[in-house]
Amino acid sequence: MKKCLIILACIIAPIVQAVASEQCRDEVFLRRAYLTVTGALPSPQESAKFLDDNRPDKREKLINRLLNRELALQYTLMHWGDILRIKSEFPSNLWPNGVQAYNRWIYEKLMNNVPYDQMVRELLLSTGSNFRDPAANFYRGFQERSPENFYANINLLFLGNRNCADNGYLCFSQIKFKSTKEWKEEIIYIDYRKELPWQQIKLADGTILQPDYNTDWREAYVNWLTSPENRRFAEVMVNRMWFWVFGRGIVHEPDDWREDNQPSDPALLKELTDYFIKSKYNMKALMKKILMSEQFNSKMAPEGTYQPQRLPAEVIVDAIASSTGRWNKYSSRVPEPFTFYPPQTRATHLGDATVSSTELELFGKVSRDVSLESQRSNALTSRQLLYLMNSSALEQRIRKSPALKKICEQYTTVEQVADAITLRVLSRRATPQEVELYNKHKADNSLSMNELAYDIMWIQINSNEFLYNH
Repeated sequence: MKKCLIILACIIAPIVQAVASEQCRDEVFLRRAYLTVTGALPSPQESAKFLDDNRPDKREKLINRLLNRELALQYTLMHWGDILRIKSEFPSNLWPNGVQAYNRWIYEKLMNNVPYDQMVRELLLSTGSNFRDPAANFYRGFQERSPENFYANINLLFLGNRNCADNGYLCFSQIKFKSTKEWKEEIIYIDYRKELPWQQIKLADGTILQPDYNTDWREAYVNWLTSPENRRFAEVMVNRMWFWVFGRGIVHEPDDWREDNQPSDPALLKELTDYFIKSKYNMKALMKKILMSEQFNSKMAPEGTYQPQRLPAEVIVDAIASSTGRWNKYSSRVPEPFTFYPPQTRATHLGDATVSSTELELFGKVSRDVSLESQRSNALTSRQLLYLMNSSALEQRIRKSPALKKICEQYTTVEQVADAITLRVLSRRATPQEVELYNKHKADNSLSMNELAYDIMWIQINSNEFLYNH
């Protein structure tokens, strides 16, 4: 297997080669778009179709298709699940019924492209059963159920503030909880009998809130929060979506807005925020605008502007599974109900941070203990590299790959086999240089076509081209 490393540099080489135009190559854009929007690799058939398409608007057509796919909904849901801390067990303790209901609620909002401000309003004004009124899980999933803690989390999520010095938390002091006879069910309700706080509710920007006695005091705060005049609300979501695409926010960290952490490109942030507000908080339209931007279509640094990002844990694990055709099996350890996920379930679709695997933990799956984007680390570590190069489990997955078996049955030449594997793993065709090296490697080591196919897939899965969104 060590002899395969001789070829490895040639597999990685296409990542760092400069190109004449300002835009990235089609094969780069294809893979970049699929991984960014869906968290999944394109199928070999999808890759070949896009690469053979000569229409000038094929990139926009691809983005339109991807944004409307089920995979895109599920991958965006994973992003939301991370920051909303959707988890059956500690510290959110939502329990499987709550997790399923909460995920479904967010999924339906995304599927129907509900405006961002409306989605946030429904979330923050939610009441009812954590099982039957899914948005109420927002308040259910706190260890410390205090107005101050609710308010701090809301400020972090929707305003990017890590420190709250005002008394806006008083708007959330009516929230109460009561249990039912159903195990783990709780009712979140508003205590309208609670007396108005004697002190004035004054927010950090100087806004004065004066809720009436017999009302839900949260409404006054949410009306202010989601108002078009409150640009910070829109800016934070614009910046968060930019972070989801590029791995770095215009304000970075994306949930750490303060005077001494200014945006790297104020004009860009203003342009996108104006567009988001004008679109009436259309999240899908904003995502398309970002994906069609010069930055997303550009070639990689240093010649271009796009910065390579190591794939998230769930995406790497799914990419290995889809490349080999051997999928991971997942189950929930929470006993009520004990859950076995259907075959070929993607890690990006698990929806519950309690459900994990050794591979996911190795590559940095988030615990969802906090609502910070920085909880996810996509750094490539020596332990991950050692696993990819030396794991007997990964070796067996490749050797027993039904995808490789089918390729070797269908094709007879090295060029055909190399093309089929490279389309499957790297979403492009093999270069002439690579085919030449594969032929030499096969002849020098007297390899059968099956053995060569194994070596090619192993090399590609170990390459930076596979591990990074470039």
